[in-house]
Amino acid sequence: MKVMKDVNVHLENKKVSRAFFAYLFIMYSVVYMTKSCFSGALSAIVAEGSLTLSQTTSISAAFYIAYAPLQVLGGIFADKYSPERLIIIGLLGGAAANTVIFFNQSYYVMLFAWIFNAIIQFALWPSVFKIISSQLVRSDRKSMAFLISLGSSGGLVLSFAVAACIPSHAWKYNFAVSAVSLILSAIVMRLFCARVDPILKKDKIPAPEPTEKNNDRTTPTVSTSRLFLMSGFFAVLPAVLLRIMLETGVKNFSSTMLMQSYDRISPSVGNLLSVLVVVGGILGVVIAKFVIFPRIIKNEITACLVTTALSIPFAVVLSFIGPKIPVIAIVISMTLINLLLTASTLFIQYYNMYFTKYGKNGTAAGIINAAAAAGMALQFCIFGPVAERLGWPTVTAIWIGMIAVTVLCLAIALRPANKFKKENT
Repeated sequence: MKVMKDVNVHLENKKVSRAFFAYLFIMYSVVYMTKSCFSGALSAIVAEGSLTLSQTTSISAAFYIAYAPLQVLGGIFADKYSPERLIIIGLLGGAAANTVIFFNQSYYVMLFAWIFNAIIQFALWPSVFKIISSQLVRSDRKSMAFLISLGSSGGLVLSFAVAACIPSHAWKYNFAVSAVSLILSAIVMRLFCARVDPILKKDKIPAPEPTEKNNDRTTPTVSTSRLFLMSGFFAVLPAVLLRIMLETGVKNFSSTMLMQSYDRISPSVGNLLSVLVVVGGILGVVIAKFVIFPRIIKNEITACLVTTALSIPFAVVLSFIGPKIPVIAIVISMTLINLLLTASTLFIQYYNMYFTKYGKNGTAAGIINAAAAAGMALQFCIFGPVAERLGWPTVTAIWIGMIAVTVLCLAIALRPANKFKKENT
């Protein structure tokens, strides 16, 4: 058996499996770091005048516009073809896109290179999830799924840390670091594949389930649209989109907001302060798992509603950003907003698991991921141009309104989601 060819294989050696996961976590963090290159270099690019804020954010928006619909196709490919092979293709393709940008920083070259980056990495995340959920040691899979959820925040920390270490005038070296990191990741993946090949086990084909008409183990038949309507899913969906816009907007624009609002904040200092904001997101996921749910709040949608509502006062503080408000107060507010909003990520994942009984958990997760990617695209399309024309106080006022709408959507979803959970637990 070869992991680069077979799909239905798994590891039973716990030591090798955990080492493989450690690589996957680092690799996924590196990939997220490379996807965030423009966010990390944003303040330096704007300060240098190489591109306008609108141009830079449009490049990032174009990435997610191409990336969002391809996630469904990526999931299908990850189920059909070797996820390891798809990961290597994504890594090498991403390295090529970053290399092109390092050598040519014209707007249209960077735009099309970044769109290519989104296309070539279409199956990378689904492949990572496929390996974690079906190829690693079974007893570790649930904890690994939680840990990999920290990888995106870890990658964003790396992105801002690398940007802070590179002089503002040399921001293109962000992309050189990314290209080298992706190539090294591809090489290590190939070495791991060679290491695990001799100890792979073939998956056992499960026995078919009884299909008698009244058997309790048959999958309930209900239309997808009716299922999503009864569960409150259609109200949760816009809440996810708005929350992602807010969460990623605060993270991606924090450095630029600080640099443009405070004279003494340079791009490098802004990137270092942005690391604190991103760390808040990591803490948010940890607090969500070990403190909030289910110890304090036992319903996922209620937990989303409460944590989102608690971010409102900190968004109000941000609306006064400028010399009259100490920069430390702004950084703390950004960090707490990110902490509270990122905590909802885990709650939504748990909510999606209730669709397993109906065989719709993959569909629900795919639609949620598409909404999240659309939210990331929209925040680049909207917040950058608004800030450029009307200033950051206007952007933060929009954020406050978006939080209010998110809370309203979650409140509408609360009753049907509670009923749906009781029926499926």
